[in-house]
Amino acid sequence: MASIFDILLYNVVAFLAVLTVIVAVHEAGHYLVARWCRVRVHAFSIGFGPELFGWTDRNGTRFKISALPLGGYVRMAGGLNNGTPEAEAAGETGFPNRPVWQRALIIFAGPLANFIFAFIILFGMGLALDRAVRPAMVGSFTENSAAANTGLMEGDLILAVEGRRTESFRALSRIMALHTGGTLTLTAERAGERFDVNIEPTETMIDTATGPVRVFRLGIVAPEEVELVSAGPIGAAGHAVRMQVEITGMVFRGLGQVVTGRRPVSELEGPVGISQHVAEASRSGVLQILQLMIFLNMIIGLMNLLPIPVLDGGHLVFLLYEAVFRRPLPSRVMEVALIIGLGLILTQFVYVTVQDLTPQKVPIPGLVVAQ
Repeated sequence: MASIFDILLYNVVAFLAVLTVIVAVHEAGHYLVARWCRVRVHAFSIGFGPELFGWTDRNGTRFKISALPLGGYVRMAGGLNNGTPEAEAAGETGFPNRPVWQRALIIFAGPLANFIFAFIILFGMGLALDRAVRPAMVGSFTENSAAANTGLMEGDLILAVEGRRTESFRALSRIMALHTGGTLTLTAERAGERFDVNIEPTETMIDTATGPVRVFRLGIVAPEEVELVSAGPIGAAGHAVRMQVEITGMVFRGLGQVVTGRRPVSELEGPVGISQHVAEASRSGVLQILQLMIFLNMIIGLMNLLPIPVLDGGHLVFLLYEAVFRRPLPSRVMEVALIIGLGLILTQFVYVTVQDLTPQKVPIPGLVVAQ
């Protein structure tokens, strides 16, 4: 049983520290591009609700830390909507009075900042650390292995799963993290000859920081051989981009499985579940924290681009309408859409928080960042 001090240090302090950095990066994206577009910014807040402390810069922007630390905002002159008294009073320095392309750029800058920050971490790790890469090879088989009875042998190289390339054993693991059951076709190579095998992975449960996790296993053990890969600036940048593309694909495939019913909605995680991952990473070391920061920055950026009113993606849809039809969306329609969007977000927040506190929680797969 974890002590109160342990819970406060790792589940609360570490979680808030990580969240504060991610939110600050996101809001800094909005703020910097707003200033570049000559939009006056009234407030830059980490958190919501009453201000705990802050300062005002020479441009009149109030930078502050607020009481509820689950998010943040940049409040720009004129608000977000056209045709309001606030927008008219703001003049040219008001957000609603800037060209559509500038407003879209300001909105998109938040998620983009998260993507850039994740890239910087990946790039820095690629330059500073040698990557230990295990080939996607059959080292051995586990007891009661599903793969052992398929014709595969030790030393066989796994080239692809359902047509998706497996350049390393870690890539094979990431593919299996999103498997939801059923037979898979593996393409393998032995002595220069390629062949296909059909395998039905074994369903099992493993314990994690957030509770038991349902996984499907091939029953293949990684080989002992490890290749240390060093990268220069170009190689590190290329690896960073590939990782971001792969994480993006994993996130949307996982969400797609939830939407289509292949995974239960209960597999989504909220703040409590994420705090457990942060606590586990904090206990493991700086490298694990950085890996988690990469994933969470990508998640925050991607989720904010969903076309849901209230989120950045919803505002981009409003601006797309304005760009196509040369007029803003009717204010009444926008108000209703924002209310619906806010309701959806709050409902989802409450639901995933309840799920986080429910025994036998099964988190959504995809938290695989390294290599």
